[in-house]
Amino acid sequence: MRAASERGLSAVAITDHDVLSGLDEAIEAAPPGLEVVPGIEMTAAWEGPRAIHVLGYFINPANPQLQAALTKAEKAMERHVDTVLAAIRAVGGTLHRQDLDRYRHRYAGGAAVVLGMLEHGVLRGAPPGTGMRLLRLAAAEPRAYTVGEAVGLIHQAGGVASLAHPAKIKRGQPLLFAEDLRPLIKEGFDAVEAWQWIPGGWGSRHYLGVAGALGILVSGGSDDHGKRAADGALRLGAQPVPLEVLEALRERALALRPG
Repeated sequence: MRAASERGLSAVAITDHDVLSGLDEAIEAAPPGLEVVPGIEMTAAWEGPRAIHVLGYFINPANPQLQAALTKAEKAMERHVDTVLAAIRAVGGTLHRQDLDRYRHRYAGGAAVVLGMLEHGVLRGAPPGTGMRLLRLAAAEPRAYTVGEAVGLIHQAGGVASLAHPAKIKRGQPLLFAEDLRPLIKEGFDAVEAWQWIPGGWGSRHYLGVAGALGILVSGGSDDHGKRAADGALRLGAQPVPLEVLEALRERALALRPG
């Protein structure tokens, strides 16, 4: 929060993946003049195994329906990780849950297991033909909610729902068009992320046009996940978003709330 203030930001949205645990700390740490927008980024199922990220802004983190859904997602992922770890043991490999802590950003999932298998030599030591099976098993993460359900939960929690990083939805196609996204937007999205982490921000103007064609709002941000660059730099504030975008999302959230 101090870094956000030092970089001249007026507001920062906390949208951790499928958890709400960082919100209280962020709000408490925010200096005067910096608004913390309570949010979430939900990993939802779309057309089978595909995952779509659903951003929620201005949510009430105490909403019981949202909390129950996130708990369900965490429990499902715990069972998935246990299943993969058991499969590793069954072929003579060794990987423990505590080995996964260094890779996780929320709680351990399939991606953490894959990284753990690579770093601990599980795949190198696996019997012929089993390495790829373990990778596929780890990658087949469970989804506790569909896209429509995630959007509905965000609305129930008093928030607005935005389609996260559309540039990443189809591999090799960073610039999707309104007709490409229309089936997703029909699930109840209020906005699409226009300012997203495309190097140089060159896709923002395109997605502003897409949002206009779809008749929805826009959101955006740096999608900062902490110090990831080789020099330890943060992406925080790397994608400036006009303040009127935030105000439009706030107005939409208030309009959606009953009463």
